[in-house]
Amino acid sequence: MRYILLCISLIASEYLRAQDVYFPAGSTGAYEYYRLFITNADMLSRTDLALNRFERAPMTRKTWCASCRLMHQHDSATQDFRDYLSVENNSQINRYSKSKKPFLKYFYKEKAFFYKYQQKDENIFVINPVFNFTGGKESSSGATLYQNTRGAEIWGILGGRDKGVGFYTYFTENQVLLPTPYRYFTDSLNFVPNEFFFKPFKKQGAVDFFQARGYFTFNALKDIIKFQFGHDKHKIGNGYRSLILSDFAPQYLFFKINTDLGRVHYQNLFTQFTDNGPILSNILYGKKYGVFHRLSLDVHRNINIGLNEMVIFDRMDSTQSNQFDLNYLNPVIFYRSIESNLGSRDNSLMALDASWRIKNRFVVYGQFLLDEFNLNLIRSQPHWWANKYAGQIGVRAFDFLGVDRLDLLLEYNRCRPYTYSHKRPTQSYSHFNQPLAHPLGASFSEAVFEVRYKPGYKWFVNVTAIYARTGGDSSLTGRNYGANILRSYDTRVTEFNSRMFMGKTQELMIGEFMLSYMVKHNLFIDARANYRSYGASSVMFISLGLRLNCQARKFDY
Repeated sequence: MRYILLCISLIASEYLRAQDVYFPAGSTGAYEYYRLFITNADMLSRTDLALNRFERAPMTRKTWCASCRLMHQHDSATQDFRDYLSVENNSQINRYSKSKKPFLKYFYKEKAFFYKYQQKDENIFVINPVFNFTGGKESSSGATLYQNTRGAEIWGILGGRDKGVGFYTYFTENQVLLPTPYRYFTDSLNFVPNEFFFKPFKKQGAVDFFQARGYFTFNALKDIIKFQFGHDKHKIGNGYRSLILSDFAPQYLFFKINTDLGRVHYQNLFTQFTDNGPILSNILYGKKYGVFHRLSLDVHRNINIGLNEMVIFDRMDSTQSNQFDLNYLNPVIFYRSIESNLGSRDNSLMALDASWRIKNRFVVYGQFLLDEFNLNLIRSQPHWWANKYAGQIGVRAFDFLGVDRLDLLLEYNRCRPYTYSHKRPTQSYSHFNQPLAHPLGASFSEAVFEVRYKPGYKWFVNVTAIYARTGGDSSLTGRNYGANILRSYDTRVTEFNSRMFMGKTQELMIGEFMLSYMVKHNLFIDARANYRSYGASSVMFISLGLRLNCQARKFDY
């Protein structure tokens, strides 16, 4: 055990990644983990499941309340998850979580954990293997697609849940040949979507990359102030997409503070991003930084409203040294005054988000993001280029029409041209050439429809339909019509005639059907069919895969 803990400490120091203990970041990760640990085991009654899937303020901690704080990526939901995983005296939970026949006496004593060591409630250490072996066929080219992922997931607590330190680490080695429309970025912008640096792998178009995420978390003041530090992604909002901060771009270094005071929740997020530009090997990539604040209030038991502000900045000096501006360490909201006092050139944005739970069956949610605007010009010149904003409206339905575990989502997103871009391309709202918000960048409208259904204990059905209309440049260096957020808005094509879908207007349609069967706990067989049409080109692929303790890769952009 001594040697194992030594290895873990070395790994954790090398791969400090981030988000809440016990599940990977991003809405999909949290949602899937919730359903794996809760709905798969049928641990709660049907009434509790329907309520707890989106309850904003936990009603009780005797039953694991997956509140809407989880959807908000708000950390107090993690405490509820901890409570669920550490309940040792709840016979109903133990009846489903304990294995009848542990492997070699030490492994899989509990269905969800390959190996778990627990010393009372003070120290917990869990390790799980991770793999995803998927093969498929693309219709148009006939190419054989594949994904070969191997790795491990490690998490635990040292010193107890209330006063100890939690850690989470996830690392994998990957060889992937993506469908054609999802790999063209490796040619144009030289990145693999959702990932960091890659290298070509054997067959043309295939890539090899390493993924590592993880973090440390510390409860500074019980249930009030929590600290997190590491590398990972984050997402703000209840929707399928987020216009404020999404989990599309790869992981990044961050430090996060969460403060809960009754109905008031406050989050500080300090980040380091990789600058946009040519992504090459054997060089030190440029850095830029971000600060994100979210102040939210439960104005009613069913209603939550959040105020967000975001600043992206760099501080390159004459020695080409780029350092974090210490003025932005101020944890108080409203950075705009600090930015003005500095005479700042930084990229500042603000946003509102809100959610309203209706009769424990629906959640209506929305976001409104403001990059720049001039109130007088909005009235007199609504198509002024700097009237840059984006909006989202959506609804989630749980146990729709009384059908158990049938969840629906309907969402609409719209974003004006030049939103998220900046005069200095190095300060665009991006990370490693990838958007920090919506994967389509700007100048688009989009409708998303999603159905999640669990017809049986081990069966999962997921159907997704996306329709979007986009504007775009003819090339990466062509005329700037406002869709590519990596370009300087000083190269814009118009001053007072900035309209939606300028330039090359195209329609994007994506349809996907995915059927999953859980062979053993957290071990899935996935059958998938995906169709994508963009402009004049269309591609369909089918795949079959086996995955353990990881998410299925998303193809929805």
